[in-house]
Amino acid sequence: MSTLRAAAIGAGLVVGAMLAPPVAAAQQSDAWDFRDRGLSRQQLEQILARYQAAAASPAYSAALRSHAGAVSDSIRARLRDGDMRVGDRLRLTVEGQSRLAEGQRGLSDTFAVSTGPALLLPVVGRVELTGVLRSELAGRIAQSVDTVYRNAVVRVELLTRLVVTGGVARPGFYALPSDALIADAIGAAGGVAATAELDQTYVERGRDKLWSTDSLQVAMREGRTIGNLGLQDEDRIIVPVAPPANALQTVQVFSYLLNLGLSLFTLSRVL
Repeated sequence: MSTLRAAAIGAGLVVGAMLAPPVAAAQQSDAWDFRDRGLSRQQLEQILARYQAAAASPAYSAALRSHAGAVSDSIRARLRDGDMRVGDRLRLTVEGQSRLAEGQRGLSDTFAVSTGPALLLPVVGRVELTGVLRSELAGRIAQSVDTVYRNAVVRVELLTRLVVTGGVARPGFYALPSDALIADAIGAAGGVAATAELDQTYVERGRDKLWSTDSLQVAMREGRTIGNLGLQDEDRIIVPVAPPANALQTVQVFSYLLNLGLSLFTLSRVL
């Protein structure tokens, strides 16, 4: 293979990886996927190196280098600041802690991240979370708990507060662990309604469609978790509802009459 051809193919791969919508991340675990909130620090640093190389390479267009530079900045900020935000909720289970005084709150409970960001735990005290990635959270908390309860077994589930709405039995907010599936979120909302169009489900963040219908269907088939999908608090899982049959019939009749009117108008002009 010639050097020119290899460079062209390489450029095409980078374009596809960096500019493709989330469906690319859903279809495969590729070397450019920085969205996964479960990535380790080492994995993020490896991805950062690839984007930095692309940003500095004269083989790519100015627009592509600019995009790679912007992504590099975003990854560096994440490595510096971590993933934890004020208001994030987690479920903590500690096995082996000694008996507490009556009325005292234990460590096996659900807690919210406070200003800092930090976690305020009974007995243990303040756990600083600045710069901590999601993949590092359990280790940081276990280290702090171990200063009080030696060799205690610590389990941490980071919860994401999502909105599930549309064609579900109980629309509303649901706090789910990062290893939950989209199907689990819909199940928490009571499952789909009779008129729901499950295969048209999509995810929104603010005014933007974070995961389109097609890319989300791929992700659901592959068993991608809400952590893998990079979902955050307040993201909305929307299950569309099929229009009533009479409404569909009305639209069809209106369309027929409109087309008929246009046909008659055209015929009168010809005659």
